[in-house]
Amino acid sequence: MSEYDLKIEIFSAPCCNQCDKAFVLAEKVVNELGLPPSTGQSITIDIRKISVVEELDYAVALGVLATPSIAINSELVFTSMPTAKALRLAIQSQLALPDQEKT
Repeated sequence: MSEYDLKIEIFSAPCCNQCDKAFVLAEKVVNELGLPPSTGQSITIDIRKISVVEELDYAVALGVLATPSIAINSELVFTSMPTAKALRLAIQSQLALPDQEKT
């Protein structure tokens, strides 16, 4: 059995409605993604919101220039609000999972 750990970080600013939507989108995509039982994989996924005000140095180190931005495993992947499909594909790519596109 393989185990994967995935860290999804949503960079946000105070009063940023799009940041809240990005966090909800990440939760939704992760919940919808699931895994086929036949893979036998156990995945631990951590989704957290990071305030660019409180963690400015970390945000700058990753290259965050606007919010919402999304990093996966400490790599900046999106610098604006992604579509659900784009986020799902980015997560699948990090986990080396086949495309399981929802219709």
